[in-house]
Amino acid sequence: MRQSIIVTIWLVMMVSACSSNAPTKTQYYLLNSPTNNSASTVSNENQQNITVSLLELPDYLKQPSLVLQLSSHQLHYSHFHMWAEPLQNSFSQALLDDLNQQDNRFNYIDNSTTTSKASIEAITIKVTAFHATHQSQALLTGTFWVQNSNTVKQPQPHKFTLTLSLDKNGYEHAVEKMRQSINQLAQKIINNIYVE
Repeated sequence: MRQSIIVTIWLVMMVSACSSNAPTKTQYYLLNSPTNNSASTVSNENQQNITVSLLELPDYLKQPSLVLQLSSHQLHYSHFHMWAEPLQNSFSQALLDDLNQQDNRFNYIDNSTTTSKASIEAITIKVTAFHATHQSQALLTGTFWVQNSNTVKQPQPHKFTLTLSLDKNGYEHAVEKMRQSINQLAQKIINNIYVE
């Protein structure tokens, strides 16, 4: 009898120790919230189209975990903070939404969209980094090219490095700032279109 009480107490202690070390619940994040007004659909058929192509993201971003850069050469993949959808898709959608909301002179469409109207320009974006850092920043770097359909010359590369300070702790705040960096990229692209 005494031995069964000791075994029961020991089992209760083991179960409580295991439950206190249990992993936290996995959190999922949307880069482009469905509550935002989506403007990526073609709004005016009389406007010219500009196609937008996002080249494949770097290999380290082709998985669902959020990434934190711990040092110059070290990345950490979170096991309990994940993207709710493939980052390639949500990044493209967020960029199209921002381009269409900020510039009503053109219709910005995904390059896979079929349309009878020719595009006057094509924008290609290559992202080389998109994550939060140990220095409390959201980082977005890469290059974009604007190809005018009326010229045959090679488009010039436009490199970008966008950093936003993280004012709060946590992945949710980091995702909000990462989303804002896409908005800033859209503005850079639009500014470049009007200059060329």
